Amino acid sequence: MAENNSSSARNKEPQPKRKNIFFIIIGCLLIIFIIFFAIGGGFGILKERIQRVVDSYKTQKALKQYEQALDQYYQVLAQDTYGGKTPQETLDMFINALEKGDIELAAKYFALDDNLSRQKWEDGLLQAKNEGRIEEIIKELKLAQDNPREDNPNAYQFAIFDNQGRVIHTIYMELNEYSGVWKIKSM
Repeated sequence: MAENNSSSARNKEPQPKRKNIFFIIIGCLLIIFIIFFAIGGGFGILKERIQRVVDSYKTQKALKQYEQALDQYYQVLAQDTYGGKTPQETLDMFINALEKGDIELAAKYFALDDNLSRQKWEDGLLQAKNEGRIEEIIKELKLAQDNPREDNPNAYQFAIFDNQGRVIHTIYMELNEYSGVWKIKSM
């Protein structure tokens, strides 16, 4: 029986050595694979692919933010309803607001700038009011004559002429397509 125990003990000893040899062989193969992968530029390729995934994610995120900002921009334009259905109606509403001394209302007939503001127009009208020039502006605006633009149905202009028939001021109008009203673009 003692012989049986010693022979079974011998059978058990080589198994751990075989496991160790197996792990050593796998480890060596793994090291060889990593070396060939590195020499062959595998890490560069892997890095490039990871960068592409990251760039794609950033692009998608930026595109989503852009679309949200654009939607907000169009929503603000759709809510900008101060103005008339014709260029003349908007000009008349603007003149009427100036006659009443309502600078804040008068500024609302101007088109929004790229920052969705018309502050520069309100500031300019306040300055003209403080300088006592509003009556002069109203007088000139009442002399404005149609000077339509044939090249763009969403743009219109009025001209103010001097005594010799030369244009001294032009009022540019544009249609806000999102709210359907005409706005003063510049003057």
